[in-house]
Amino acid sequence: MPLFDEIGIDSKELDRRKAFLCFDERDEELLRSLHEILEPHRKELIERFYEHLTSFSELRQFLGNEEKLEHLKQVQGEYFSQLTAGIYDESYVENRLHVGVAHQRFGLTPKWYMSAYCKYLGLVMPLIMECCPGNPQQVLDTWYALHKIIFLDMGLALDTYFHAEHKALLRANTYNEQIVRNMPIGFAVLDAGGLIGFLNQAVLEMFGCGDDWQGRTMGSLLDQDEIDGKIAQILMSGKHCSDFGFELVRNGIRHSFLADISIAKLGEDDAVLFMVQDITIRKQSEEEIHRMAFYDSLTHLPNRRLLQERLQQSMSISARTGKHGALMFLDLDNFKTINDTQGHDVGDLLLKAVAHRLTRRVREGDTVARLGGDEFVVALEALSVDMHEAASQSELIAEKIRSELNQPYLLNGIEQHSSPSIGVSLYQGHRNSLEEVLKQADLAMYQAKAGGRNMVCFFDPEMQREMENRAQLEKDLRASLKLGQLRLFYQMQVDETGRIVGAEALIRWIHPEKGLISPANFIPLAEEIGMIIPIGDWVVEQACEQLRLWEMDPRMRDIDLSINVSPKQLGQPYFVEMLRDTIEKTGIRASRIKIELTENHILKDVDDAIDKMNDLRATGIGFSMDDFGTGYSSLSYLKRLPLDQIKIDQSFVRDLHIDKNSAIMVRTILGIASNFGLKTVAEGVETDQQFAFLRQHGCGLYQGYYFGRPVPVEEFEKACRESET
Repeated sequence: MPLFDEIGIDSKELDRRKAFLCFDERDEELLRSLHEILEPHRKELIERFYEHLTSFSELRQFLGNEEKLEHLKQVQGEYFSQLTAGIYDESYVENRLHVGVAHQRFGLTPKWYMSAYCKYLGLVMPLIMECCPGNPQQVLDTWYALHKIIFLDMGLALDTYFHAEHKALLRANTYNEQIVRNMPIGFAVLDAGGLIGFLNQAVLEMFGCGDDWQGRTMGSLLDQDEIDGKIAQILMSGKHCSDFGFELVRNGIRHSFLADISIAKLGEDDAVLFMVQDITIRKQSEEEIHRMAFYDSLTHLPNRRLLQERLQQSMSISARTGKHGALMFLDLDNFKTINDTQGHDVGDLLLKAVAHRLTRRVREGDTVARLGGDEFVVALEALSVDMHEAASQSELIAEKIRSELNQPYLLNGIEQHSSPSIGVSLYQGHRNSLEEVLKQADLAMYQAKAGGRNMVCFFDPEMQREMENRAQLEKDLRASLKLGQLRLFYQMQVDETGRIVGAEALIRWIHPEKGLISPANFIPLAEEIGMIIPIGDWVVEQACEQLRLWEMDPRMRDIDLSINVSPKQLGQPYFVEMLRDTIEKTGIRASRIKIELTENHILKDVDDAIDKMNDLRATGIGFSMDDFGTGYSSLSYLKRLPLDQIKIDQSFVRDLHIDKNSAIMVRTILGIASNFGLKTVAEGVETDQQFAFLRQHGCGLYQGYYFGRPVPVEEFEKACRESET
């Protein structure tokens, strides 16, 4: 479509504009005459014209580089040439409109456009006067004709500017209207009376509205009177509301909505802008996130995080009212057995059944939580101000819970039984921290476990001190190896003449503050926390290194050394290779080493123990069964195990002269050892009578306080040398 048609300038409009400017054929004739005058000066006019333009920094950005500037000069020259050519038809108008569009696109605003014409007129006027000397009327008429055509051009140029702005506004309005109509957020415009004037598509789809919305209120449209009340409140106060929530039921499903309501000026009138979105999915997601963060996924009980929040609130209320609260820590006694034998699905059913029974037994306002596994917590609030009465109240509830949880459970059609161990700790205000109260209830629960299970125990401060001491001992034990606090002591083993022929390496812990700590106090702990493996490896390395030193001493080189090895250490896949490497590295005779194992530990995995014992025995290492007779001694195991020696437990030796059964047991063990070709060592020999009895019945070696206590290596070596003399 030609540009003049798009803008709306046809031949009649052109004639009207010419008539309004009094532009006629006489003017065209004068301009053609002027054209002949100006043509020889065209290049000079253009140069002077652009020299003026380039002197303004604001215009230089539109003129570009030299190449572009030359092109503009050429185009401008053609434009000025057409201006005075005397032909002003529709083709001229079309050309002029395109020039105006180009200037508008360049960003050349009308103020510069009109100023440029003014400069052009100033350059042309002297030439007109020069060519019409003595004829001022002709000069005036020509000057007037040139002004008319320039004003006609300026009108056409302004038309292009106005048209471009109009198109831009239309595009913006259309764009904005499309955005509003199609945006996913519902949008409505209401007048000052609360009546709907506009709804976008999202509102219609969101609420399933028909075409009868015009002139109605949002409340009547959605059957929600509170919406109209809120809109009226906002109109009166003028305050913006960004979080107005309401709910609707559509097709049997409850939906949640959030509206933003504000006041805007549309012209002189107030209008209400109502933006709304369906937040059902978001709300469901937030609720699910909240459940995941604060509730156990299996039982739907509060988890540790929510329990801690509620306990903090409960302790604050207790501080204000003076009333006690109680925390119960519950652990199911045989849950692992049910879980392992019946399967995790049955275990989960049991946990859910326990959760249901617990919530049924507590009072409103109390909290039941699951911490994980088979551990539950019950928090009781608002008990008596008197501590003893509060303890009685909590004990009564705890016993009811215990009785309830002892009732049979029907899980997958099979009757199952379970019982709880319950620990109870009282609190009042913030006398103890939240973590302390939780720890106290946990300790009381372990006390209930230790007391026989299926019982209720209250927190005992003495137990807490024991646990704290144990925790400190564990921390110190973990650091003992690195800090070099462990030592090997040696207890002599003698033959029937009293000559020292061997020793047992016994570990001792020299604590910097507590002094010598008995193995009975830290070896079980080391077994429990896994430290026994690195400690056991250290013992092997130290013992082998000591044998290496003794190899260079004629008196000590024939001493046999017994080393205790824990079942966990023996069970390590690397143990055999580690011991071989240590022997090879130190260059000692493997025959000088005796590995002591207890029969109870060997029986846990006989085949694996036999394989490893045979591998090590091939290198010359001997094996001794420690504490023989205290476990499940079996002649078949004595036959299978590659033993060299058995040690008679000190409990039998100690009671030799006061318990005839002990004497019978010792003689029996000595007889069994003789029949199997095994050497014997009697432990715990403390008297001359015991020594005489054992020697009389054929015991080979002896160990005990009667001969010497466990001592550091220097004292042991001294004793060996003194025994020679």
